[in-house]
Amino acid sequence: MIPTWKGKPLLPTRSAQNEMFDNDISLIDVENILESGFDCSRSKREKGKFEKCIQKGRKIIKVVVVDTGEHLVIIHVGSFTASKKKLHQLKRM
Repeated sequence: MIPTWKGKPLLPTRSAQNEMFDNDISLIDVENILESGFDCSRSKREKGKFEKCIQKGRKIIKVVVVDTGEHLVIIHVGSFTASKKKLHQLKRM
C-alpha cells in the first residue's frame, strides 16, 4: 500500500530514496511528518511545493514534496541539528 497525503500517493525520487535510507526514514514516517509536522520554509516556495518539519530531540527532520497533479513527489528528506536559539523558537510555536 502506497502512503498518501491530501488524497494523493507519495512517490519518492531516487535521490529522496537515498536520503530516506541515509536518515533511516520510511514512507510511513514521511506521511506522518507531512500530516503532523510544521511549516519550515525558509523562503517562499513555488505553488504546489510543500516543506514540512518535525522535531525529534535536537534534530529537525525536513521533507519537501511537489504536487504534480496526480501524485506528490518527495524531492528531499533531510535532518539537521537545531541551534539552541532555533529550539527555543520552536517551543514557543
